[in-house]
Amino acid sequence: MKFMCWNCRGLGSLAKIRELKQLLVANNPDIIFLSETKMVANEFRRVQNNCRLGGLAMMWKDGMNVAIQNYSKHHIDSLIKLKGDKTLRVTGFYGHANPSCRSSSCEMLRRVGDSAQEEWVVGGDFNAILNDSEKEGGRRGVRAQMYEFKDVMDELALVDIKPDSGWFTWVNNRDEGSLIKERLDRFLTSVSVVENYPFIAIKVVRQTQSDHDAIILDLWGRKPKDYPNDNILSFKFDVYWAKDEDAKKVIERAWNRDGTNYGDKIERVRSALGPWQCKKYGKMKGEIRKLQKQIELIIDSESREESGKMLKETRRRLDFLYAREESYWAQRSRSRWLREGDRNTRFFHPKASGRLKRIILRS
Repeated sequence: MKFMCWNCRGLGSLAKIRELKQLLVANNPDIIFLSETKMVANEFRRVQNNCRLGGLAMMWKDGMNVAIQNYSKHHIDSLIKLKGDKTLRVTGFYGHANPSCRSSSCEMLRRVGDSAQEEWVVGGDFNAILNDSEKEGGRRGVRAQMYEFKDVMDELALVDIKPDSGWFTWVNNRDEGSLIKERLDRFLTSVSVVENYPFIAIKVVRQTQSDHDAIILDLWGRKPKDYPNDNILSFKFDVYWAKDEDAKKVIERAWNRDGTNYGDKIERVRSALGPWQCKKYGKMKGEIRKLQKQIELIIDSESREESGKMLKETRRRLDFLYAREESYWAQRSRSRWLREGDRNTRFFHPKASGRLKRIILRS
């Protein structure tokens, strides 16, 4: 099961909606919790499975067995039936943004915890830090607030799960000495979750449209995956090639060479399409990955000199490449999401190929 949390800071713009869809299709979460949506209930009418309250929203996939237990302005609590008849309590939490009112949201978490008998996962924007390592820049964190947060965790026997990638989840996007970075978003779990799910993994997913990054918990994220070592078995035909004239010529030349062994033919096609694809499209993908990594380094680096300016510029360039990538795939799909304006992800590859019923290679 994958649980994603994101303080989206408003879903009113097309760019923000596009980023949310990018998150969903790229990471494929089973359940998501959004805070500060700044939207009313009827604006979520396209989402079938959801619970909405003010600025909070919890949504899940079709087929997920989710039962909402209780909710407030600062949380949505649910029970999820997993495979093997296991039950997991999943709570989306939003800590009060006003430090003087944060005790009330902590008290609410205590009430939910007192009723929790199942394995428990709490995720969201807590608007609180545990220690000085979770803040860089600006004034030091208030000790009393840190101690209160720790006390709540101790009372409820919750464990702070550290992310496998990323650390700070909020950046104020200021320049030079005014830049502040904090780890405000996190997942807390009961001890039994850590014991029963040894492959649990958490990652921070950097965003360009919000000052908060998304966080994702995957109960099986560290489980080793088996992949075939045979290059021929690993080769997957991308259906958009069938509509690209240049690709057709590459395939035809490789396929019609001497020899009748189909294994050799497929290997020649694979070998020919690889460099062609890399030249035409791979450089853009590589640049996107490079910029994503650069954002990660800027946010998690200790240096703040020029960091704000570099972060803004890098995010601007990344947005530009996302737009180019979207346009590239829009030419090959009649997907509704693409027409409305969405970035390419693994989702759009099958969307682009959905109209092609069969792929025939003729010698």
